[in-house]
Amino acid sequence: MTMWRFPAIAVIGFLLVVPATALATQQNESSATSTTQGDVIRLREDAPREYVVKKGDTLWDISEMFLSDPWLWPELWRVNDDIANPHLIYPGDRLYLSWVNGRPQLSRKAYRAMTPEGKIEPKGNPIPTFDLSELEPFLDGFHVLSEAGLQNVPQILGDNRGAPRINGMTPVFVDGNVEVGEHYRVYARIEQFADMHLLRDVGGMRINMQHDRTAEGDLIDPAREIRRGDVVMARQALDLPDIIVPKSGANVDGTIVASLNSREKHGKYDVMVIDRGSDDGVEVGQMFQALRPGTAIFMDEEVPEAANLYKPYDDLSRRWRETLNLPPQATAEMLVLKTYAKASVVMVVDAQEWFEVGAYFVPKQIAAN
Repeated sequence: MTMWRFPAIAVIGFLLVVPATALATQQNESSATSTTQGDVIRLREDAPREYVVKKGDTLWDISEMFLSDPWLWPELWRVNDDIANPHLIYPGDRLYLSWVNGRPQLSRKAYRAMTPEGKIEPKGNPIPTFDLSELEPFLDGFHVLSEAGLQNVPQILGDNRGAPRINGMTPVFVDGNVEVGEHYRVYARIEQFADMHLLRDVGGMRINMQHDRTAEGDLIDPAREIRRGDVVMARQALDLPDIIVPKSGANVDGTIVASLNSREKHGKYDVMVIDRGSDDGVEVGQMFQALRPGTAIFMDEEVPEAANLYKPYDDLSRRWRETLNLPPQATAEMLVLKTYAKASVVMVVDAQEWFEVGAYFVPKQIAAN
């Protein structure tokens, strides 16, 4: 699997006070798995019986301590009917693992910091769901734009050196509607799928002067050489909800069309782009599965033979030979982080094997609370 990890996505919330003395007995008498509607909660073998939340923790970090499948976190607190807000976990909170009716449950013992006068001090901010500093380079540094949208944004014309690549040593000229004195970001086109373009943030720009048809500005901290035709837009701010609750994917299928990690093979915690978006009913928090196609088996021999689709003859002979196609296999599960009209950014939260851009995906069903 990839060495680069996000410590982020999916949440834990939990809150009923459970007597600590009952933990050992309850855990020893209970199974380490609990069956849900279509999913199984698998507790880690090394899951702690209790944990004190520390500053710098994220809810995803904590869920990984307890669950093999962290995105099934709602199953840990769905039995707590009297919880007002199960998402607010603070540094200093002590979390307990227990069992209720054969189901695992995390509960929280209240923690209060008191002054010598006995006044209750505010706890401060709850721990975040995501480590935004880890996600920003991927969600804030990329943007998806349609072909029509691309034609309506300002673009780099070049500088007076006439070189195809611009190093920022001389003023840069822009064609389009920009404001003098404003700062913008420069985006380069790195992938195209259908009529959509994946853009990467490659530097900043400050507009200094307006001419008759063009504007003039200076590049700021370019990440690489800027090219003619790169586009200029306001910063595309990271906009994530405070809480992402995993839910079943929209009833659509499609293709993984791009990677934000610039690799050929992809796995857990890589960030990808799929070719379905808000116009198709895709929303932040939905889950999808990448599939490996089922193997074609030739059944007209004494011993079944697997077809090698990389051999032209085997691929062609499926037209007349008796062939059985095995069912497809889910190889990865993906959580939607950001949506556009016709595309979405997803993070791979689990992967059984490497997969590539071009893989087919379908919705994953999550048990309803």
